[in-house]
Amino acid sequence: AVVSTQSTGICERCEITTETLHLAIMCLDHFMDKYSIEDAQLHLIALCCLLIAAKFEESDMKIPRIQTLNYFVQNAFLTKEFRQMELLLLEFFCWNLVLPTSAHYIEYYKMAALSASDTLNGEKVTSSMEGKIMKYIAKYCKYFLDISLQDFAFSQLPPSLVAAAAIASSRHSLGLSPSWTVQLKEVTGFSISQVQPVALALIRARDAECENVDVPAEMMSKCQTREPTPTTAQQPTTVAGC
Repeated sequence: AVVSTQSTGICERCEITTETLHLAIMCLDHFMDKYSIEDAQLHLIALCCLLIAAKFEESDMKIPRIQTLNYFVQNAFLTKEFRQMELLLLEFFCWNLVLPTSAHYIEYYKMAALSASDTLNGEKVTSSMEGKIMKYIAKYCKYFLDISLQDFAFSQLPPSLVAAAAIASSRHSLGLSPSWTVQLKEVTGFSISQVQPVALALIRARDAECENVDVPAEMMSKCQTREPTPTTAQQPTTVAGC
């Protein structure tokens, strides 16, 4: 969780996309599944995962320099160490980083995130409300995807399912009904029975009072409801005034 939080912060500071962040974390997870990594090397590997993910996802102007990444860890590593680790990672992945993440899937799923038959807190959604609601859905989706990075359990699920659950969690948090629609089932291929357990886990993780701490599943249900802060996702009550 510490490494993913650090990577999230770097992406925000460097204006790197969510797709790059999720690809970097997925690369790190895959690499750690195969190798036992010493704490001293963990930050270097995480930074190099972010670097190669940025080279795959970002335009040339958006790719962070090694000096910039090293700055975030107080210049703890040599440029040579970055180059060696970058090459090791690329060879590990056979130079193929075509790894769809939940951030990639959700961009496709968002096309069906709002339907003409939806209601918002019991009120019929009109065409004049759709644009603003979609902006809030996008913010909530990013928020729930960021939450998924903080818990290793979500990395063990199919990225497509995590993305679908983020859509359902976003709709629920905004007061959109139903939480899952026929269109979403057709687009994602998941039924409500498949999506609901993961969506509930995301919502419970959101409600957890202890930030940046892994909360056992049995404790999550005891957490009190808490909406995302305005800096991460807007309050659902604001949308009702569309």
